[in-house]
Amino acid sequence: MNLNLTSNVDIPKLSIPDSKLAREITELVRDTESPLLFHHSSRVYYWGALAGKRRGSRFSPELLYAGAMFHDMGLTHQHSSEDERFEVDGANAARDSCEATA
Repeated sequence: MNLNLTSNVDIPKLSIPDSKLAREITELVRDTESPLLFHHSSRVYYWGALAGKRRGSRFSPELLYAGAMFHDMGLTHQHSSEDERFEVDGANAARDSCEATA
């Protein structure tokens, strides 16, 4: 891999959305996932937001945050099933959480 570390890189300011939904998601995921998985999911949000900004994409930070935080929820004991892939279990957990807060 050939990286040019001498060039200036402009990294935009990124932050977790400050909304009721994002705070509830953070609390749920922090209480459900291990610290390792929680921080991994947080990094997924930051990397996704950074890639979107770099490409000039328009996106909802709140929706991106929700997807990133729930994407591995199916790996947890509380949200895993015997008959679905972990990705589907994570999507089901996201749906159930959004329906509960609606």
